[in-house]
Amino acid sequence: MRAKRHRLDLDDDDHRLLLAVAAQFGLSQSEVTRRLIRAALDVGPALSQDNAETVAELSSQIRAVGRNLAQVVKAINEGRAVRLEDARPIFEILHRRISAVDGELTNMTLAYGSGLRRAAKLGTIELGSVEQPA
Repeated sequence: MRAKRHRLDLDDDDHRLLLAVAAQFGLSQSEVTRRLIRAALDVGPALSQDNAETVAELSSQIRAVGRNLAQVVKAINEGRAVRLEDARPIFEILHRRISAVDGELTNMTLAYGSGLRRAAKLGTIELGSVEQPA
């Protein structure tokens, strides 16, 4: 049975990307598209609106921490040396926010990335190591 053909409309930039990916992996444009569609089924929740909102919120928190850190560095550069004890609350906030971001992104990766790695026969991720497939 011959596969039915379907049309896919892409703008010039996306088409150039498709050509580049096909060339990089030695696949046809159709095969690249099929693989992306199939992978999207496994990735679906990772692409959800909830996760996009979570990443946006975490990005906002990181920017806030960056501003706080920039203020500390500015004070040091201006000769208004900040005592470590005075800066400690900012560094503790920085550490908590970075840990929260790391935790959220790790959860997203572990929840959906492991399934993708298994489907691609790349092995699973075990807290900083990669198991090779059997």
